[in-house]
Amino acid sequence: MLIIGISGQTGAGKSTTANILSELGYGENLEVDAVGHELLTDTNTKSVLVEKFGKEIIDPSGEVDRKILGRKVFSNEENTLILNNIMHPAMVKKIGDYIGKRKKQGINSIIINAALLFTMKLDLLCNKLIYVQSDPQLRLNRLIQYRSLPEDRAKERLFAQDKLPENRKDIIIIENNGNESELKANITKIAKQFL
Repeated sequence: MLIIGISGQTGAGKSTTANILSELGYGENLEVDAVGHELLTDTNTKSVLVEKFGKEIIDPSGEVDRKILGRKVFSNEENTLILNNIMHPAMVKKIGDYIGKRKKQGINSIIINAALLFTMKLDLLCNKLIYVQSDPQLRLNRLIQYRSLPEDRAKERLFAQDKLPENRKDIIIIENNGNESELKANITKIAKQFL
């Protein structure tokens, strides 16, 4: 099974890269963030999060308010570590189970799109690795423009995700400082190596 892992810091273009690869026929785009969001609806996960971060992270409908949780977590390194220790093991298990299930169904490729691919050790599940990088100012502009984040919050998130691991020869680096059609042309060329 071809398992492509994609990482890079926020605003670099991980999801766009994963979507392009998926459109090119290299598997479905498994967004690790979506797996995390799904876990936030789990009763046990919610109670642990409330215990660690307070009742104010729960909205009036009884669900985790991701914006409030995000503000508490991204502004404090210790809180980020606490959240990761709660969420990551469960997310990795869910992803491993999902890959196993898809393999049994005869699916022969999948894309794992994760901001913390290396931190979570999801790279160990992959046989191809891509790191998308982009100029920090460009990433900041994308976060403000496309995700409607205020500049101060966008700056908090700018370097909160996986940096490019050092001394790894197995990672394909994609520079994404241009437009989407340039990115697609670059990815199309790189993806031919996967066949």
